[in-house]
Amino acid sequence: MTPGTHGERVFTKLAVCRRSDKSSHRWAKRARSASRCRTTASAGSENGAPGSLTGDLKTAVRDAKDHKKWARAIVVENKAESADGQMRTLVLSVEDHVNYLDGRRMRRRQEGPRWVDAYKVPGQFVGVRYPPDPISDSASGSIDAGDAPSSNAQAAAAAAESSGDPPGDPPTARTLFAISSSPYSARRDSANLDASIIELLVHRDGCEDNRRLASLGPGSLIEVSEVMGRGFASLFNSYVGLLSGLEDARNLLLIGAGCRGIAPLRAAIEWTPVQAHSTAHRVTLFYFAPSALSAAYLKDWDSWREAGVQVNPVYLESSNGSAAPSIWEAVKGAVLGGQQGLMGAVGGDPRDCTVLVAGLPGDAAAALSRALTAEGVAGERILFCDFF
Repeated sequence: MTPGTHGERVFTKLAVCRRSDKSSHRWAKRARSASRCRTTASAGSENGAPGSLTGDLKTAVRDAKDHKKWARAIVVENKAESADGQMRTLVLSVEDHVNYLDGRRMRRRQEGPRWVDAYKVPGQFVGVRYPPDPISDSASGSIDAGDAPSSNAQAAAAAAESSGDPPGDPPTARTLFAISSSPYSARRDSANLDASIIELLVHRDGCEDNRRLASLGPGSLIEVSEVMGRGFASLFNSYVGLLSGLEDARNLLLIGAGCRGIAPLRAAIEWTPVQAHSTAHRVTLFYFAPSALSAAYLKDWDSWREAGVQVNPVYLESSNGSAAPSIWEAVKGAVLGGQQGLMGAVGGDPRDCTVLVAGLPGDAAAALSRALTAEGVAGERILFCDFF
């Protein structure tokens, strides 16, 4: 045996021993880490920690609300989106100033992320917080002076108590609002500005939060939370979402009802990846609205059709005065009850499509999911917004 061969064998054995030592060290480290995680989880479950499955849900929600970041926003425009003027689009300018680093080797590099950078996919949403009511503030000042509280102050205090907001904090809206502008348009409109420009769709005859926001004029101040949610995503598989449906070259079926339904679907339709997808694959929208006068984004339907989207409005109010069908009956008749059934609505095999659902009540959404899976649609390919 030559000396060189013997030396190579010695070095090879040393290398194998070192690798085995490192491997055993890594496994021991993983075991200690897993043991600590199990100990922490068991302690949290026993103490009812907010983050544990057995903890208090209200405490967890309150903790998330306390740690949520809020940004000031100015209403730039309040414009009508329906023929009757009940649907309103709020154009918001969210305060979003970041510093840029300039040097010899870098130019215009962001020092930190912008507010709009968290808006990545359609279907994400924000919370809204209203400014303090000056009437209630003056009323609270009169209470300190020894006067009796006014009815407005009592109503404001009762609303704050029912919403769970700490005393002195601005009241938080109970409704979450999907961003109706697409991520690309939000970035385009916010370029070279110290603000992020987004749009929210509200209804004058909707819930209390919708009515309050719909009454705001240009220059009004509110606060919006950081962008939340995963967008349109599966309830059963965290890896399946709108992006995966586009990457798999699947036909898209969009089903939305009312203000809450068409807002995130509009963001999806006007998103550049979806518009590029519609040039080669079928993209079909079923929009359920009370009437043609109350339908939102009517002026945009032609541009959507030119982009390759098949827009099918379904009006719930009958013209002959008969009783309007329920939302589930309308969805079943329009989506599943055509000449070719679901295959005709999808434009191909239902097993190869992705379905986006927004704005349907819980019972109608559950019935639709069962009907779609019975027709062959994979359950993980039925996507909802997180706030649904």
